[in-house]
Amino acid sequence: MRALFLTALGAGLLVAGGAAAQSTAAPEVDLPLVAGMEFDDTCGPRPQYQGKAVCVRGNLAAIEPVAGTYIGHFTGQGWQVVGGEANGVIFARARAGGGCDGLEMVAFYDESRPVAPATQAWLAFAPIPGDVCPGAAAQ
Repeated sequence: MRALFLTALGAGLLVAGGAAAQSTAAPEVDLPLVAGMEFDDTCGPRPQYQGKAVCVRGNLAAIEPVAGTYIGHFTGQGWQVVGGEANGVIFARARAGGGCDGLEMVAFYDESRPVAPATQAWLAFAPIPGDVCPGAAAQ
């Protein structure tokens, strides 16, 4: 299994405006390549994610179970699911020195193509800058 580390990518994909305090270093995240997926540096129909996220590509029929595999992988590394929406998940993990690192996973496909099980689909992974602990903005 191949692993990739997200380091200093620093821009959230789902989180508008980022978190309260900006951090200079993004968390290191072990991102294995799940069977049936491949790394895609272009991020397919979301070129705005290039340089901000690490994307993996597969087919639409597999995205939901693959996302579940990644959620299990991250929770096994101490990340907790703290939010999200229909196509994304926000994770947080406590830092040794206080505060929380954030990570998000976003699922998408090329909406200009017909929806079918074999339609290409992507998962994008990006660190969320700042402290994402619940209540951090109020402190």
